[in-house]
Amino acid sequence: MYPEQNKQRGSALVIAVFIIVVMLALVLGLSRLLTSSSETIVYEVQGSRALFAAQSGLEIALPKLFPLGSTKVTTCPANISDPISFSDTALNGCKVVVMCEAFPEEPEVAEVFRLSSRSECIANEFTTSRSVQIEVRR
Repeated sequence: MYPEQNKQRGSALVIAVFIIVVMLALVLGLSRLLTSSSETIVYEVQGSRALFAAQSGLEIALPKLFPLGSTKVTTCPANISDPISFSDTALNGCKVVVMCEAFPEEPEVAEVFRLSSRSECIANEFTTSRSVQIEVRR
């Protein structure tokens, strides 16, 4: 009744294995894409947190450099380079170090100060850092 039936034995198995292998390759490719995409998002968020922490470090350092009621600042204060750790939930895990440099380097004529802020934020195994600099005049 079906004379060609003996010749076709096992061909469906080969096609099924081929389809399974192709589907497995697609699933593995999509899972790798999803993993790298989520890591990219984590680094973007951590980078933003590190940038905001560095900017906050500069904002904390400026009143130390130019205290209210002070008439003249000629040198960088010693406590400006103390490390700053944040306890707020948005910047939790971030640390900032601010450095100050006076120009010209003669203390009695310093008119320009360069503040450099470097932050590092750690969340699980992700570590990001950012640096920000500003120059201010007295």
